[in-house]
Amino acid sequence: MVNIFIANLDWSITSEDLQSTFSTFGKVTYAHVVYEKDTKRSKGFGYVEMDTPEEAINAINALNGMEINGRKLDVKIASSKKIERKNNFTSLQKHNVKRNKSRPCRCVH
Repeated sequence: MVNIFIANLDWSITSEDLQSTFSTFGKVTYAHVVYEKDTKRSKGFGYVEMDTPEEAINAINALNGMEINGRKLDVKIASSKKIERKNNFTSLQKHNVKRNKSRPCRCVH
């Protein structure tokens, strides 16, 4: 199974739309648009899980950069949360080593 991250989605796109679009490239085992808890409005990104790497690569190559409702899709292999957390922690560690700790950090992370 291969997880795909789709960003810059139009807010009207649904999980069913993702399922339908990606299924033209192979078996979709999971499709989900992420919504805000309070407003139930799309956050503009989602995830699709495809059965094989070949199907996922074909879908990514075909859909990345495609314009839908005036927005260019950003489609790529999803990175694991464990790797993201490690990278964020590492960059924060490096930042804390470099800055003067007697003054508060005013950077945006």
